[in-house]
Amino acid sequence: MKMPIDIWSYMYKKKKFVAFLFILVCFIANLVAEPELQSILPQLSGNSIQLLQNGEMVSGSTLNNGTITQFAPKNSKAYEQAQASQQKQNGFSLVSIRYIPYPDNLKDLTVPRRQLVLFNKIRALSTQIGITYISHRAGDKPKVLIEKCWYLADDTNLNNHLPDPVVTKLPLTAENFVYQKDSTFGGNRYDYRYANSEREIFVEIKNISALKVFGLFPAVSKGKLVMNLATYQLDEGILVFSLTTIEDKDPKISVLGYTVDLSSAFKRRITALQQWFEKQLYADEIK
Repeated sequence: MKMPIDIWSYMYKKKKFVAFLFILVCFIANLVAEPELQSILPQLSGNSIQLLQNGEMVSGSTLNNGTITQFAPKNSKAYEQAQASQQKQNGFSLVSIRYIPYPDNLKDLTVPRRQLVLFNKIRALSTQIGITYISHRAGDKPKVLIEKCWYLADDTNLNNHLPDPVVTKLPLTAENFVYQKDSTFGGNRYDYRYANSEREIFVEIKNISALKVFGLFPAVSKGKLVMNLATYQLDEGILVFSLTTIEDKDPKISVLGYTVDLSSAFKRRITALQQWFEKQLYADEIK
């Protein structure tokens, strides 16, 4: 009569042991990640390091004399860009970083192979169609951000749609032209430039057409918006760096009595794109 009780007791203890092992593995992973994050981001506060380990996004800006170089790994293209943006006198910059542990489909790859996979995922821009952001005008509810997106053969012809490029060998540099229509600034053309190294993929995105509010009124002039996305391979995960710099504009502009908060709009855009990239990382298919 005692056998069923013993079995249930054994199963209960086994479940507790498995749960303990899971917690222990997560704890050890955090212990491994913390020194590495502190090593490559030595100027970042301990509280921010802890937030990164917990999967949170950590952000900053040059508004109100803020600094942003502490958010970029030393000796990286991201750091050089943050340093240059921080020194600009007329405009503002927004920065965000996240630490994402390697998903199973990337964990066991070599650094070069993983770099190739990351590069192809970053360039899969068609998968951005339909991503959402939190819209204040929609009552702080999700709203579609990217409505259309495709690669162009050159910087002028909008009708020649090209598929997302896929490479089998990682190039040191690459350049593409992209058309993208979003729900805030309408349709615009962008110049994407990539610089790759052993562990870093650095993207510079510059607008080659003026961003307009309501499709009529210029909000950001041609070439005055520079967005950067960078990934940095660590031992147990990826540091994702996002930087947006807008020159010759105040954070808030007025159009026909309507206030457009550029800093808020682009901060929410950065969040949406970071979430898109994380989803890409966890996609089962490796390109």
